[in-house]
Amino acid sequence: MTGIRDKGKARRKQQIIQAAKRLLAAGDIEALSTRKLAEEAELSVHTLYALVGAKNKILEAVMEDNHNRVLGDILAINAQHPIEQIFAVVDSTYRLIAEDGAAQKPLMRVLMTLFDKGTLNPEPWWMLAQEKGWMKDAVAEAVELRLLGREFPAPVIADMLMKIYLANLRDYLFDRASLETFRGSATFEFWFCLSNIATDRTRTDYAARAREAATHLSLGARDGSPDQDQR
Repeated sequence: MTGIRDKGKARRKQQIIQAAKRLLAAGDIEALSTRKLAEEAELSVHTLYALVGAKNKILEAVMEDNHNRVLGDILAINAQHPIEQIFAVVDSTYRLIAEDGAAQKPLMRVLMTLFDKGTLNPEPWWMLAQEKGWMKDAVAEAVELRLLGREFPAPVIADMLMKIYLANLRDYLFDRASLETFRGSATFEFWFCLSNIATDRTRTDYAARAREAATHLSLGARDGSPDQDQR
């Protein structure tokens, strides 16, 4: 009986999360009232509070749902390929948005705005800290495998890479870049940075990958084709 009850709770929580994404995508944070969310999820207000909680907890649940998708992608990568793990945050975010850009873009834009203004309860951002931790671990593993040099501490490199990721994501969310440009720019900038801290045996390869990414980015800019979510 306990297993059936837990499955029921998980199913209803997903109803709430998906309903919250739809409301955020259709409006902004003000659209996420308890009453509207309960109606959209086809659940009672009491059930909503019991399963998730108040507005900040609902936002945290929405963020965690996306976070778990990224986590799944990272865990699927063989631990012996730390460079692939470094790029997984960018690639997974790209796929997440590409699958449902109509909902994900405005949702992430709302959350990014609240984060930048400092008006969102800081608790949900432990997820971003965890992603930065994955990045640090991947960099440290790459150093141990002699793919990257030891000149700079892994936390410093991870911090730089996360800033690159967030800056490019912010450009996309606020219509300063296309979705393809987000991925292309972040990929190029990652490879460019890694090529400058690579060991002798990997520097040539990483520099070539940076040039290849720059070429794709340049071709995409000349093509000017619209994003999937903007068509």
